[in-house]
Amino acid sequence: MVVVRTSEAGLLPEKDAWAFEALKELFVREKGFDLEAYKERCILRRIYLKVRSRGHSDLGAYYRFLSRHPEELEHLFQYLTINVTEFFRNPPAFEYLERKIFPRLMEEQRHRGRLELWSAGCSSGEEPYSLAISLLRTRKKHRLFVPFHVLATDVDRNILARARRGVYGRESLKNLQEEDIRLFFKEEERGYSVSNEVRECVTFRTGDVLKDQPGSMHSLIVCRNLLIYFSRENQERVISGFSRNLCDGGYLMLGKAETLIGRNRLYFQSVSPTERIYRMRGEPLADSL
Repeated sequence: MVVVRTSEAGLLPEKDAWAFEALKELFVREKGFDLEAYKERCILRRIYLKVRSRGHSDLGAYYRFLSRHPEELEHLFQYLTINVTEFFRNPPAFEYLERKIFPRLMEEQRHRGRLELWSAGCSSGEEPYSLAISLLRTRKKHRLFVPFHVLATDVDRNILARARRGVYGRESLKNLQEEDIRLFFKEEERGYSVSNEVRECVTFRTGDVLKDQPGSMHSLIVCRNLLIYFSRENQERVISGFSRNLCDGGYLMLGKAETLIGRNRLYFQSVSPTERIYRMRGEPLADSL
């Protein structure tokens, strides 16, 4: 039985409130994906854009269409979970990492084993591959031949399959110098394929930042432009989880429109306010939310 909550009934036309609850249940049942974790207004805005683009008069009609067409449910899932991305998105953030953070991490790690990084909400792979390229450049420039590994996770299996293929259009490479394109990509008929040297540094895995922990400690976690879609409570929960997966003194990088909130601010020191880079201090946060 679908129960319509008061908060949602107040936001939606009465005829659509039931359909929205039914849609959330459908996502949990078919995709294992909980829309409750996300900001309701943001989710509704994107759903209604899809409703109108498909020519339906209201959410109820669109829900009935979804129930009969599994392929449309997959399209909606991808539409709600995929963000626009590119290689070295926001170049100053990567410049800061390469100039200030990566040399320090490699110097600290050179006698401790492999350097571990995590790209959370990696989408189609541009971000984790960018991290790998940046680390390869740092290693060569500073002659710090420290092994490293980038774990890349996302909830969408289809977009991860695309990331594993590692083939991109020229527009995705616009923030790269021609020399780097020659070094780290191979031009093919389909586009530009990531080199084996870069591929070998990255592992893609299905994962939900609200539920799944990677099981290893990381020196840097990058999670950009994902928290803005979560409710305040779930933003705090995600950051708490990150704190338990960061090495002592490890770094966290968020998106330009994101910042630490609540008690999380007590456990991180701001390293670069402009680039939203923080460093862990103290003990990891308990998951008490």
